[in-house]
Formats: sequence, C-alpha cells, structure tokens
Amino acid sequence: MLDSSSSSSSSSAAAQLAVRLAALRSSIATRLPPRVLLPTVSRCYGTMVQDRKEQLVALMSILKEHIGHMDREQLSFHQSELTSFFLTALNFRCEHHQLDLQKTSQIEGCVIDCLIAMVMKLSEVTFRPLFFKLLDWSKSDVQERLLTFYRLCDRIAERLKGLFVLFAGNLVKPHMFALIFVSSDQLQAASDLGEEKTCLLLQFVLDCLHKIFLYDTQRFLSRERAEALLKPLIDQLENRVGGQQAAQQRVTQHLVPCVGQLAAALADDAQWKTLNYQVLLKTRHPDVRFSSLLMLMELASKLKENYMVLLPETIPFLAELMEGEDAHVEMHTLKHTLKHTLKHTLKRTL
Repeated sequence: MLDSSSSSSSSSAAAQLAVRLAALRSSIATRLPPRVLLPTVSRCYGTMVQDRKEQLVALMSILKEHIGHMDREQLSFHQSELTSFFLTALNFRCEHHQLDLQKTSQIEGCVIDCLIAMVMKLSEVTFRPLFFKLLDWSKSDVQERLLTFYRLCDRIAERLKGLFVLFAGNLVKPHMFALIFVSSDQLQAASDLGEEKTCLLLQFVLDCLHKIFLYDTQRFLSRERAEALLKPLIDQLENRVGGQQAAQQRVTQHLVPCVGQLAAALADDAQWKTLNYQVLLKTRHPDVRFSSLLMLMELASKLKENYMVLLPETIPFLAELMEGEDAHVEMHTLKHTLKHTLKHTLKRTL
C-alpha cells in the first residue's frame, strides 16, 4: 500500500510540474518582446545544440508560440533576424548526422514547425525572398540539406496549398535531379546519405510533388514541365532502394498517388497518352508488373471517363499480361484493371 501511495504521489507531482513548466514557457513566449526574446533564443540554441539537444524541443515550442503572437509589423521588422536563425537551425540534420535518425527527425520537425508558423503570417511578397534563400541554402555539397529542404517544402505545400504552386516552377529542375539521383545506382553508391535516408528523400520529393499537382489551379503543369518530370517519376517503379518491402510500400503510398494526381492535373489527351504508354511499357518488366498495374488502376480512377481514349492502347498490354505465367498478375489484371477500366468507364460514357 505504501509503495502504491508513493508512486501515485510522484506521478501527481510530475503532472503538476509539467503543467507549471508549460505555463512558464507560455508566459515567456507571450510576455517578452521580440527584441529581448529572439536574441536569447538564438544564444540558447547555440549552447543547447552542443550538449543539451533534448532541450531544443522545448526551446522551439517557445519560439513557435512567440511567432504566433507577433503582429505583422513586428514580424516584418524581425524577419531578417528570424531568417538567419532558421538557416542556422535547419542545419541541425547535416551537422549532427551521426545522431539517431528518429531523434534528428523530431528536432528538425520542431524547427520546421516554427518556420511554418512564420511562413503562415507572411504575404506572397514577403515570403518570396525567404523561399529563394531557402532554395539557395539547399544547393550545396551537403546532401543532408536535401532531406531537410524537401521535407520543409512538403510541409509548406501542405499549408499554403495553391499559393505554394506559384513558387513551384523553381522546383521542377531540383525535383527532376533529385529523382534521377535516387534512381541511379552509381550516384547512390557515391552518396553520403545511405539507403534509409535516400528512401526518406524520395518520399519527401514524391509527397511534395503530389501536393503541387493536387493544388494546381494555375496551370503549373505546362508541357515542358510535365515532360521534364514524367520519365523520372515513372522510372521510380524500378527503383529498389531500401529493399523489396520498402520499395513496394513507397510505390503504393507515395509514387502511385503522386503519378495519379499528375494525370489529373495534366488535362491533355496527348500527355495522358504519353504517361499511360510509359506505364504500360513497365508492365513488361517482371519485377514491376504488379506496381505498374497499381499505377494503371490509379490513372483510370483519376481520369474516369477520360480514360476511354487510352483503352485502345491499353487493352493489348492487359491481354499480354493475362497470357503470362504469373497467376497473381493475371488475377489482378482480370479482377481489377479490366473491370475498372472497361465496366465503370463505359458506364460513365454511355
């Protein structure tokens, strides 16, 4: 009974302490003026990042709440100071790459949350110079920065939606080169990232592109941009980095939704045919037949009745697959792809 009572008392005391600490952090964030708090946060970060990294999460929570309470005039006045701080803090991953990946991701996530709190209070005019500074920051020989940059872009795209598409044209070539980079065995072998981080980089790139395509109301996907991205994206079907299980999960959860949304954003018969044919060619590769069929199903689902124009070139490939020796692929083709593309598409058309 005594041990039980003592344990309960300790738990209650810890809970009360946590509440008081949270209240103290909130008071610091909301009552101190930026001219006092921002230099202090910067100095504390410089000290904590050396030997008290676990405390950075609390520090970032104070900064995030403080930014949320700043008015536009204060933010405009201190934007340059904040930008300099974030360009330093975003280096956390590349400067501490030897740390546990999960811990690194947690601290980096807190820095990104703070930066997004600032981004959400900026206008298009004031966000533009920040975006280009971040883009320039990412163009270095330090490959770890790519991970941070594309994770940040994915989060910003999620929050800004269509507004971020206005800036996405500057990311076409970087996205294209990143996709080529993670698909090349030679480049991967020369990379400092390793397989686990390369998988993460690819996930962030695909998710960012998916959101750009999803929120594209500005006709961002011109013919030139679509052509630049199409082949590197489709080639990801054959990218086995991370192993078979990781590759299949990446295709299902990230690549297929991304390419499906690309098709929806194209709205052009000729480009649909190019995209569809490139995927059809992949069905002839034994290792990626299943993934290719998943992608074809997604194209049919996204394009709906518009997929009718693609059926003449699709059916011969499906027939070829059904004549193959792989019973699993045959069943998948018969039950899902043909049923979906023929029955439902025809029903919508008639």
